[in-house]
Amino acid sequence: MSPMSQFSKEPLTPGLKNSLLSEESRFYVYTVRDLKPNNILVDYVESAEGGVVVKSVQISDLEDTVIVPRGKWLTGPLCGNAIWRSPESWCRSRQNQASDVFSFGVVMIYVMVNEMVFRVNDDEVNSADSWRHVLRRHISYFADEEGLNGFLEHIGEENPFYERLKDLANTFGPENPRQPFERWGYVEPDLRDVVGKMTNLDPTKRKTAREALQHSWFSETG
Repeated sequence: MSPMSQFSKEPLTPGLKNSLLSEESRFYVYTVRDLKPNNILVDYVESAEGGVVVKSVQISDLEDTVIVPRGKWLTGPLCGNAIWRSPESWCRSRQNQASDVFSFGVVMIYVMVNEMVFRVNDDEVNSADSWRHVLRRHISYFADEEGLNGFLEHIGEENPFYERLKDLANTFGPENPRQPFERWGYVEPDLRDVVGKMTNLDPTKRKTAREALQHSWFSETG
């Protein structure tokens, strides 16, 4: 059972909004940090009817925060946790606030659907080539042809992951097809749509936090 499964969408959505707004509240800098469920703190109260009302949400564990000037990119470090980090962080390529948006989209799936989409088994995540197992899921769930090509252009041919990702993409075929998140029928359509726009494999094509907040999935509860 997800630790957030007791929250209904109605009280939870404002909390998610506040978290995303904190991403956009810095007008002059972007930050790249370790976004994962354990680092999102929820202040809530239980109502007399037994329900749960979220009062506020705060992103924590900021000691790994890196200030990246607007329009610039951070290159080199491996930011974030293995099963929540963005694909460009896995590749140690150019990262900025778009990388946080990707991680937040993955967290939204966990909160609302109770699935850690990149959670491979312990042997795989602890292996020397853990990237192979996790990034294959990135491609399966979030990489259409345009997004993958855009991502490859983003990291550049000189990056060792350029050929690795092409090889991983070629492991899919008619007998072993991709499983795009946009086709997960048990997830509500609006959630699939907004998360899909936040997790575009190409970081230059992802929605910003503020753009995501304009989506109908957030606006339904006001």
